[in-house]
Amino acid sequence: MREVRVCVVILVCCWATACRSDAEKPGGEVAGAPPPVSIAPDGSIHVSPAAVQATGLQVAPVVEREVAQTLVAIGRVKPRAGAEAEVAPPFAGTVVTQSILPKIGDLVRRGQHLAEIEQQFAASERLQVESTAVQLAASEEEAQQGAALKRTELDRAQQLYDGGAIALKQLQIAKVDLAQAEARLDGLRNAKKQYDAARSTVNGGPRRVALVAPIAGTVIASDVSIGQQVEPSNTLFTITDLDVVWVEASIHEQDLPRLQGIRDADIVIPGSSDPSFTGSLVTIGNAIDPQNRTTPAIFAVRNRGRVLKLDMFVEAHIALASRAPALVIPISAVLTDAGSSSVYVQSQPGVYRRQTITTGQRDGDTVVALSGLMKGQSVVSVGAQTLRGESMKSEIPVDEDDKPEAK
Repeated sequence: MREVRVCVVILVCCWATACRSDAEKPGGEVAGAPPPVSIAPDGSIHVSPAAVQATGLQVAPVVEREVAQTLVAIGRVKPRAGAEAEVAPPFAGTVVTQSILPKIGDLVRRGQHLAEIEQQFAASERLQVESTAVQLAASEEEAQQGAALKRTELDRAQQLYDGGAIALKQLQIAKVDLAQAEARLDGLRNAKKQYDAARSTVNGGPRRVALVAPIAGTVIASDVSIGQQVEPSNTLFTITDLDVVWVEASIHEQDLPRLQGIRDADIVIPGSSDPSFTGSLVTIGNAIDPQNRTTPAIFAVRNRGRVLKLDMFVEAHIALASRAPALVIPISAVLTDAGSSSVYVQSQPGVYRRQTITTGQRDGDTVVALSGLMKGQSVVSVGAQTLRGESMKSEIPVDEDDKPEAK
């Protein structure tokens, strides 16, 4: 009888162990329990409280507050005045060099050797060189006088601005005029130096002149090779300083009165997740284009990483003095995909639905929601990328071999 009781106890223990094994899955998950993250047929994502805590999901309310109104204008990236130079040979000849020719994209410093031009100095050309040297000397003198005049005008404009007699725009125009005059003077001095070198070889031997970079910058165009025959009309190199560029934004004439008092703008690359650039106002044009009824507003932009490319289209977000109520959300809540913006809206605790929105201006760590949201809704401010990853997993097709076998 005692042996019978022992056998009964053993059978009961085995049955309990088997039941426990069937009820539990590897990793401690209980059979029949809902998964921590699941995708509903309507596309909403359901996250268990434990998974919400484990992933650190956080939501933030859609709030309404007064924000400065913004004018968005389409602009193009241009080289700033005096920051672009073309290098051409002073006379016809052959390109020779003992070093590698700079190529497009190379950085060059001011005065760097680029190439050399060599040519036999014929008797008939000696007179031409002398004549050209005289012309260059006269042009240099004229450019010196022009630069001195522009410098005097700038000093005068500074005094008038300090006294409140003129607007900031007029002072900035005077600065630009001086920069252009000095750039022209530098170019003439460099050309004259090259001609002086050519004149020193009038002993009948081959003349050779070194071409040097007139400014520091990036080579954006190159049309030269060793042994090539070139003429003074050929532009061999184009060098541009891309560290600071100009953005010319087209402002419609009816928007001009709204720009009173502006000083800067946020420069945004459409469809890019890169941070915006800050542009300082240089000047606003004084003439209206008769065809499109616009005038340019020019902003100087420090081009970090040289991300802005010449002739690239950008948006200038200009903050105006007037303010208006708008819906704002954390910028961290916005997901960008192929130029479209979206957020995850919490419909109830643990349930999130993706919503396409239209964003407006940025304001610190928040952004204006122009459409797609309502005041009082909650959006995922931390963990939106995690939810998007879970949603993308559900779109991956499952092979028949990977599906669990029916029991």
